[in-house]
Amino acid sequence: MTTHGRDPEPDRTALPDPSDVPPASAWQRVVCVVLGMRAGHVDALRGRLAACLAVRSCDGSLREARRWARTHRVPWDPLEGGLCALGARCDCEALEALER
Repeated sequence: MTTHGRDPEPDRTALPDPSDVPPASAWQRVVCVVLGMRAGHVDALRGRLAACLAVRSCDGSLREARRWARTHRVPWDPLEGGLCALGARCDCEALEALER
C-alpha cells in the first residue's frame, strides 16, 4: 500500500489508555520528564524496542526508536535529545536506559 508521501496513520491500538497510571519508580519519573512523555508512551517505546531487538541485533543507530516516534507522531528531535541525555546512542542503549 502506498501512502503517496504521507505518513501512515499511527497504530492507535499500541497507544496506552489516556487514563495512564503514573510511573512506579523514581527512575521512571526521571525518564518521563527527560523524554517529555507519559509513562504509557515510555512503556510503548520500551515494548517496541524490546520486540525489534529480539528479532534482529542493534545496528548502532536509533532507527527503531525513530520509526516508533514517526508512527505515534511523537516529535523526533526532543525524543532523540532526551535519549541522548539518558546516555542512549542506539536502540539497545535506549532499551537499557528505559529498563533501569
